[in-house]
Amino acid sequence: PELSSIYTRSIINFYEKCKKYKKIDYVIEYGGGSGELAFNFLNYAEEEYLPKKYYIIEKSNFLKKQQQQKIKKLLKKRKELIEWVDNIPDINNVFLIANEVFDAIPSKIFIKKNNNFFEKVIKYKDEKLYFSIINCNENIKIHISEIEEKIGKKFSNNYSFEINFLYEIFLSNIFNKIKNFIFIIADYGYCEKEYYHADRSMGTIQYYKNHRKIYNPLVSQGSFDISVSVNFSKINNISKDHKVKLLTYTTQSEFLINSNILNYAQDLKDKINKNQILKTLLFPTEMGENFKIMILCDNINKKFKVSFKDYRHRL
Repeated sequence: PELSSIYTRSIINFYEKCKKYKKIDYVIEYGGGSGELAFNFLNYAEEEYLPKKYYIIEKSNFLKKQQQQKIKKLLKKRKELIEWVDNIPDINNVFLIANEVFDAIPSKIFIKKNNNFFEKVIKYKDEKLYFSIINCNENIKIHISEIEEKIGKKFSNNYSFEINFLYEIFLSNIFNKIKNFIFIIADYGYCEKEYYHADRSMGTIQYYKNHRKIYNPLVSQGSFDISVSVNFSKINNISKDHKVKLLTYTTQSEFLINSNILNYAQDLKDKINKNQILKTLLFPTEMGENFKIMILCDNINKKFKVSFKDYRHRL
């Protein structure tokens, strides 16, 4: 959303298609960032497709203020559709958006040493933080064995990896509260076999400050972003347990190209800037394939078809 409004316009394109086959009254966005996605959504959506309310679930007061400043630029009628909430409101008929949200849900980190599994932790001594390891409990060891069985191989010694135990809480909160929804998840991540690939021996956790990678996360805490790649297979399995349908699992480039982004790009007058934006969003070496789009729903008209190439077989 920060790169260009054409990203959000592509999401609107999909949202408007959904509304033709499903009753959608509200939009909920998790973690609104700078407010760019919400602003462009309400700025570009056709009058007839505007939601009754656009809710933003935002925990950060700092970001909420940024969003409020951005939203002020909207027309009065559209600006009044926005409401900030701390949790999911008690409503149905919802289009949910989670753009780069799951990568921010904390994960536990594990490592295999001497054919045994340990959890990586942070300890404090002599006024300094340092990494250490503790023994895994039996339940976690069983969970790791189940992952090894799914991917068809054993983890090697000195292999470091993450497991997210909070997806279930996050998703069940949605699935148990809301009925009649479409849920679009956009994030960078992998299916389980790719997530735990042998070449990814240092795990997927990364630290960034001002778009630059940080290699020592034990200094200047709170001043940088921490992110972990998303295990989309796990999200899919949790959704299945809740009888939620997987509409599609595809790449960002597939989703955007089939949601009219190339036509929207014609509105960008600066040719060099336009090419750079499209390259970043669509090229496989950039965000095009690293970012995935997963779309979940509890029910939808059978006539509704997605036009994206589907990669659910990888899950």
